[in-house]
Amino acid sequence: MNDDASGRKARAKTQFNTVAAEYDAGPGCFAHFGRRLVTAAEIQPGQRVLDVASGRGAVLFPCAERVGQTGEVVGVDLADEMVRATNAEASRKGIPARVQVMDAERLDFAEATFDRVLCGFGIMFLPDQLRALGEFRRVMKSGGRLAVSTWRVSQTSEIEAAMVELGIRRAKQPGWITEPDDLSKLLKAAGFTDVSVKVDSHSFRYADVEEYWRQARGTGMRRTLDELNAADAERLRSALTRRVSPERLEFYSTSAALIAVGCR
Repeated sequence: MNDDASGRKARAKTQFNTVAAEYDAGPGCFAHFGRRLVTAAEIQPGQRVLDVASGRGAVLFPCAERVGQTGEVVGVDLADEMVRATNAEASRKGIPARVQVMDAERLDFAEATFDRVLCGFGIMFLPDQLRALGEFRRVMKSGGRLAVSTWRVSQTSEIEAAMVELGIRRAKQPGWITEPDDLSKLLKAAGFTDVSVKVDSHSFRYADVEEYWRQARGTGMRRTLDELNAADAERLRSALTRRVSPERLEFYSTSAALIAVGCR
């Protein structure tokens, strides 16, 4: 692994360990699109399912419901705090699924182990996406089904637009895939067949700008927001208020995901 890839993974691990306690705060964008991804995967009772980049269980938990008592769901995530928090929540809720700390580009599972492999909003953080997808395919049974999602319009889009308006620069994130054709080509290049990609959007209600800001700090946007000086942070909050809720009333923001499926 080169130094750049190692650095990206280390930064991602730190970033998601930091936000683990507040992840998916607010109206539950990840939970909503997690359920949509599970539906697209067409999971059946009794199947074995792998959830890559489990986060706080947005995909893991509905997968466990789908496979039932005769199936098995295993999650992996690079961030150990995410793993700890999700396993604790699963135990509290009596959900028979557990997450392990593992690198998605080097899965510690035998070939043809799983009927389904899912990855919700995780592929963009992987330095070598083709290697990771090759691992997803390797551990999948013949005839198995892959389901992955990326952001077309993220849940922090209003903040991003306000930053552009103010001329506040944000480093471009490598690996982000926002176009259906690009995601389709990536899956096909990894050897998946019958690939299809759809855009799935939903409007989420926020009680006020403060709730929107809090949910943004429970995502990968947190590092950017925390690095702003006090003056820029205040300018950004004011610009956000002007954009979405001039009178500080509730508002709706629409997010859109790319949901892709493919077969082995």
